[in-house]
Amino acid sequence: MYHIVICDDEKKILENIAKRVSAGFEQADILAQYTALSDARELVEMLENEKVDVLFLDIDMPYFSGMDIAKMITEKKLKTLLVFVTSYDTLVYQTFAYRPFGFIRKAYFDKEIDEVIERLKKELFSGSEEVILQKGQEIVKLSLDEIYYIESSGNYINIYMKNQEEKYRETMTRIEEKLKGKNFVRCHKGYLVNSKYISRMRNNEIELVDGRIIPIGRSYESKVKQTILELMRK
Repeated sequence: MYHIVICDDEKKILENIAKRVSAGFEQADILAQYTALSDARELVEMLENEKVDVLFLDIDMPYFSGMDIAKMITEKKLKTLLVFVTSYDTLVYQTFAYRPFGFIRKAYFDKEIDEVIERLKKELFSGSEEVILQKGQEIVKLSLDEIYYIESSGNYINIYMKNQEEKYRETMTRIEEKLKGKNFVRCHKGYLVNSKYISRMRNNEIELVDGRIIPIGRSYESKVKQTILELMRK
């Protein structure tokens, strides 16, 4: 799960940007938690103590300007993708020294945000690992980020992605071993779920970000809860 932070000292603008950002990430199927801050001092403290994957940042703020915070990110070599959000187009040239990931004009925020999120998705998933599987006589490399969940089917597994399903000759025991430590959760004797796409969990089922429901086996329930909590702390 990615941590997305939005910081703007104007609370009404902050609220509107935060809603649009969260809607955009959900539409892009990126599972994230969101923090909205109106005080740059709180943001500085957060950056010093917590992991922030993406930061949407106003430039003109009291206490610490967006430039001050960009300098801090650069000097501390934080792996935070910085997107400046500002009313002043001319400031884009002053931000080059900090190599921001993007620059969005507030007057055109609704128009420009989706393109930035699409680029962010590619960047966030660019380090995606792969799993090697056999399909007939063919050896296939499949990106783990594409997999929503895996279902057992005897000596085969069904791999479910966003808009497709594929069958591979593999057992659930072997695929679970291959994916050990890769953020997949065994929630049932017949199911492995990619934690990136878990939206919520109830007592006996997991709901994915696209609404699909995966059962939780009774003997797996406590282990699933523990694993998901551990993954959320990463």
